[in-house]
Amino acid sequence: MVHFNEISLATFLSDYWQKKPLVIRQALPQFINPISPDELAGLSLEEDVESRLVIKKPDSQPEWHLRRGPFSEDDFQSLPEKYWTLLVQGVDRIVPEVYALLDHFDFIPQWRIDDVMISFASQNGSVGPHYDNYDVFLYQALGQREWALTTQKCTTDNYIPDLELRIMNEFAVEERFILEEGDMLYLPPHVGHYGISLSDECMTYSFGYRSYQGQEVLDSLGEYIAENESFKNLYRDPNWSELKNTAEISSGAWQNAQNLLIDMLKNDEMIKSWFGCFATRLDQSAEQQLPEALTEEEFCSLEDFITDLKESDGLERNACCRFAYQKIGSGYQLYINGCEWPVQDCTEGLITLIANNRVVEIGDLVPYLDSSANQSFLYELSKLQWLNLI
Repeated sequence: MVHFNEISLATFLSDYWQKKPLVIRQALPQFINPISPDELAGLSLEEDVESRLVIKKPDSQPEWHLRRGPFSEDDFQSLPEKYWTLLVQGVDRIVPEVYALLDHFDFIPQWRIDDVMISFASQNGSVGPHYDNYDVFLYQALGQREWALTTQKCTTDNYIPDLELRIMNEFAVEERFILEEGDMLYLPPHVGHYGISLSDECMTYSFGYRSYQGQEVLDSLGEYIAENESFKNLYRDPNWSELKNTAEISSGAWQNAQNLLIDMLKNDEMIKSWFGCFATRLDQSAEQQLPEALTEEEFCSLEDFITDLKESDGLERNACCRFAYQKIGSGYQLYINGCEWPVQDCTEGLITLIANNRVVEIGDLVPYLDSSANQSFLYELSKLQWLNLI
């Protein structure tokens, strides 16, 4: 759990989350850096890992330059001594020890997390002044970084033109401070920030959360309705007895259309089901990194699986997967990777146990293994390699 020091978790959630920044000194007291700078650079050589290099050239125009991975060893050997930053996306999906760090942030729902990006910067390295549309915790794992913040002109029209990077053109500093190793900065959406490395080796973990644009939400709902054919109500005309002008759209006409949509949005069961799928859907990178399902030749029988499970330490969720559940009617509905998962005959305690925990110890699973429905539930997820024996 994050150590908030002077304030309580309740105060953070009520007064800071999505409202204002917070510096949290020595936020993860037991933190041990699970990945070295060389190992991070090694990940950026991989074809299926999203990586970037941001290089600043102070004496040239434009100053800021972006290069996209995968990179080669020659790319790193040719870098200048200062003013560059390597960023590697989705490290939690690759390094189990980084994935485990997400347990510190379980005071926010799991399904809200996006990924863990890790950056390594040389002296004076930076990605420039910018703002994000999402919440983020920036943890200083190695070295020092100076941060400048602003809430002014964090708008879509304030950027340096003709750059692939979205860097703010005007940045009026309101606050400035230095993060030492172990410190963390929380930033809500639309707070401008400019971090500059003060060390030869500066590593920052970005625990980023998903942001939902209104258009994205609307598009997703429309797709869900179309796929499930769940909106078949007809538009009905108003009373035309007062009609005088045949080209006029009267208030009754558009209000009837509005009411048709409002009635659809009041369908709580449909909205709950759609949002469960929406909140757990995978981004393109996670979909590509999902393991392939085992073939019939590769997976064992249900009986052998249960035997192996009982002899194991438990189950671990694949880091690319997203699990969530909610109460619907008299039971629970489970959502995995953007889909409703069939759990009608499963024990509710098992559903919540699997969904709430990235790692489940065998001692917690044993009470549920006498049920054939529970066994089949775990077996099917293991065949997909979404749950794995440990």
